[in-house]
Amino acid sequence: MLLHRIRPVLLPLAPHVEHLWMARGHLPARWRNMILPDGAMELIINLGDPQKLCALDEPAKHTIFRHSWISGERTAPIVIDEAGYVHLVGVRLRAGGGWPFLGIPLREFTGQVVELEAILGREISDLRDRLGAAPDDDSRFDLVESWLVQRARDRAQPTRSVNYALRMIHGGVDAVRIGRIADEIGISHKHLLREFDRCVGLTPKLLARLCAFQRVIRSIGQKADVDWSDTAAMCGYYDQAHLIHEFRAFSGLTPASYMTKRGPFLNYLEVE
Repeated sequence: MLLHRIRPVLLPLAPHVEHLWMARGHLPARWRNMILPDGAMELIINLGDPQKLCALDEPAKHTIFRHSWISGERTAPIVIDEAGYVHLVGVRLRAGGGWPFLGIPLREFTGQVVELEAILGREISDLRDRLGAAPDDDSRFDLVESWLVQRARDRAQPTRSVNYALRMIHGGVDAVRIGRIADEIGISHKHLLREFDRCVGLTPKLLARLCAFQRVIRSIGQKADVDWSDTAAMCGYYDQAHLIHEFRAFSGLTPASYMTKRGPFLNYLEVE
C-alpha cells in the first residue's frame, strides 16, 4: 500500500508549480503502470528503490533510474515499473513552469526522462541527501520548496507573450485561434514558436491539442456512461470521430478502452 500526499506551494511558486507530492510505502509485488501525457513536467527525487522506465511497445526493455530525474513534456504515454520500497518526492510543474528553475530550453527534455544529476550535478545530490536526513514529510516539502524559491530567484521568467498564450490555451482557445495569438500580442508567429520551444517544450498547437485531450479525461472522470457527442462538443472537438482520433493519438487507446482500464488516478493505468 502506498501513501500519497499533495501539498500546495507558496504563492511566488504557484505560477510555475502546480503542487508538491509524495508517494511512500512498500509494494509486495511489481506494479507497472502507464502514465498518460497531461501537459505537465515532473521533477522527482527518489529516496527509495530504483525505478524502471519501460519501452512502451516492449516493456522488457527498460532504463533504470536511481536518484532523481525530470520527465519532460510528453505527447505519448510512458510505462513505469515499481517494486519494493517506494519513496518519491515530486514537483509537478505547470506548462512553462520548468524554465525558471532549469534555465535550459525545455525542448531539450520533450518526450524524455533525464537524470537530474546530469543537469544539476552536485546541487541535486546535496538536496537528495538533505531530504533523506529530514525527520518527516513536512520537512521534506519545506526543503524542496526552499530550493525551488532559491533557484527561481536568479533566473528569468517566461516572457509575457508565452504567459499570454498559455492563458489562452488553458482557457480553451481552439487550434484555429492559436494561429492568431501572435498577431494579438504583436510578435511574429516564428518568434512565438521559438519562445514556446525555449519556455514550454511543445508548440502552442500541440499543447492546445493535449489540453483538449485532458479536458476529455476530466470530463469522463469515474462516470459509468458517457455521451461522447456531448463530450466532443464540450471539449472543443468537431465531432465524436475527431475526439476518438485525438484520444488515440495521445493515449494509444479508444475512449471506451480507457474506461475499462482507468483507476483512482485518471492518468495512471495499471498494465500487465
